[in-house]
Amino acid sequence: MKSFRLSSWRLVAAVLVGVLVGTLGVSALPGADAQQPPATVVGVLSNFPVLASNGFSNLPEFSGSGDGVVGAACTGAVPRSGNQIPGQVVTELRPDLTYLRIMRNDGLAITGTVRINCVLEVLDTPAGNAALGRLQQAGK
Repeated sequence: MKSFRLSSWRLVAAVLVGVLVGTLGVSALPGADAQQPPATVVGVLSNFPVLASNGFSNLPEFSGSGDGVVGAACTGAVPRSGNQIPGQVVTELRPDLTYLRIMRNDGLAITGTVRINCVLEVLDTPAGNAALGRLQQAGK
């Protein structure tokens, strides 16, 4: 029986060929390219009226992730004095709409109409842009 002996330069060449073939194989797999994040646009809702009931409210129904909204952050706008100051606004983006929890700075829930400011990030698609447009019109 003949013994098989691989010289060191042949071993290095074999390893390099293996690495090259493996690299080419992985790059040929579907989805192996780096995914670019989807394009988005940012819109602002200024002095947007919401009716809170025991601190609970929401943006209109076309404000969810299913409508192309990818992010929402809101803060209080009006009133700026009295016992109904919207000092804390917590947003929860869901597929159907954006839920809100509106509290005073002392932690008590607000009941009544207040105005908030929101920054929304939406997909730069016809559906996302339409949702942003509808939200901006609803606040007028």
